[in-house]
Order: sequence, then C-alpha cells, then structure tokens
Amino acid sequence: MAKGYCPECDVTINLGKSPRKRQRVTCFKCGSQLEVVELSPIRLDWAYDDDPGVGIDDEFDREQSEY
Repeated sequence: MAKGYCPECDVTINLGKSPRKRQRVTCFKCGSQLEVVELSPIRLDWAYDDDPGVGIDDEFDREQSEY
C-alpha cells in the first residue's frame, strides 16, 4: 500500500494500492485537504481549487463596487 505524509501534521496517510497524480485525500488527524503532487517519491501538498477566477480578486471587486 502506498503512503504519503501530511505537510501540515506529518501523519502517515494511506493512499491505496495505485495512487494517481491529483488524487485528493483528507488528513484524518488535522483535516487538511491534500492532493498527490508527485508519485516517485510520493509527495502530498495542500489541494487548491482549479478555478483561478475565484479568490482574492473577488473580495477586491466587492470593495471597489462600494465606492
């Protein structure tokens, strides 16, 4: 069984027999949403939304519309 490590709390996370890139998992200890970013060696990183249009700019646009 393949294993990776949570970048937040360093706990071991089982990824099943055949992990795949971009596979998403949740750390059972700290609740972080993670994603497989490398397969050899296996490396997990925080999962980010795929939509680059959502985020910081939305808050900026709301602030600008108040003026």
